[in-house]
Amino acid sequence: MAADRALDPFPVPAAASAPLASAAESPLASAAESPVADRAAAPPPPPYPFPEPAAGEAAELGPVAVRLYTRLLEGGPQPTAALAAALGLSEEHTEHAAAELLRHRLLARDPDATPARWRAVSPYTAAAELVGPEENRLRRRLETLERTRARLSSLIPLYEETYRRGADSGAVEVVESRDRVMLLIADTAARCTEEVLTVQPGGGRPPGYLERALPRDLEMLGRGVRLHTLYQHTARYSPGTQEYVRAVSAAGAEVRTLGELFGKMLVFDRATAFLPVWDNPDAAVVLREPSAVAFLCSVFANAWGLAEPFSASYTATTATQLQDTIAGRLAGGAKDELIARRLGMSLRTCRRHIAELMDELGAESRFQAGYLLALRSASTAPPPADPHRATTAP
Repeated sequence: MAADRALDPFPVPAAASAPLASAAESPLASAAESPVADRAAAPPPPPYPFPEPAAGEAAELGPVAVRLYTRLLEGGPQPTAALAAALGLSEEHTEHAAAELLRHRLLARDPDATPARWRAVSPYTAAAELVGPEENRLRRRLETLERTRARLSSLIPLYEETYRRGADSGAVEVVESRDRVMLLIADTAARCTEEVLTVQPGGGRPPGYLERALPRDLEMLGRGVRLHTLYQHTARYSPGTQEYVRAVSAAGAEVRTLGELFGKMLVFDRATAFLPVWDNPDAAVVLREPSAVAFLCSVFANAWGLAEPFSASYTATTATQLQDTIAGRLAGGAKDELIARRLGMSLRTCRRHIAELMDELGAESRFQAGYLLALRSASTAPPPADPHRATTAP
């Protein structure tokens, strides 16, 4: 749903995956790094027919190649036939070892000699020829990155001051752009240092949202930020939610469930809250007024105290809470669709629960089932205390 998109906890902003500028405008695009410049600066191809090493190819030389290189160092330039005889190899195997050395720039052929002879090349020369051009390109790129970082870092004081003034003056802000909501949430999450409170009604979370949330949640937990999340009981049977909860719980998060929740909410460091806009699923209310945020935190604390620790199945307590909630909705005349939506379950599952309740109670109508359940709950409740009864201190 679009509402989930707007207040998905710690979403990855769409802008983060899009380029900030075209290739011509990018601060990382310099003449030294352009494809044309690379071609111009690249060394000419070697004067031998052996292919270059493939990307990621192991740099280790084989034992035969090492023996061949050692022989050339000790005995000087030699033709293939003489090397093969000295090493006890066929000429084909000797040529193969020579090709391996050529790929590492450790061997060169003297074409003027008759017959043509191989000679060893210094490892210093080989490294300069093979690694030097790429190393120079990498050095230029790192220098460009450092200059870019310095330019961006110079704007941090301005950003911090502007953000502080905005936080002080914008106690209540309605943000109607989904992309801006996501950027604000990501920025606030990056600034969070102590605690995040999240309320996610609606049953199991869609896998895509959880995949985006997990890396950011784990990063915050790794920084020592406490994460408390409330789901509805129906989220316990969602495989994706189970996997997410296992991951964040192992990193120190606490997750609980409740039958009904009061609405979607994100609160960072008890200072900034994000709430949905009822008539615009892509928008959010950003609340920074201290008293209002404190009130939301107290509502969360009350719900947290009633909630049960997350597990992959219903407990006796959660099953009873679910049954009581359905009973209350039935007695109030709520339609199946509304009950299913409030409990975060599918319409089919909701109707199955209602049918089981009616069959258990012997009720002939939905209203009668709610009434009978209400009577049963009242009969098991403890008697009210007599306010006129004298008490003594223990």
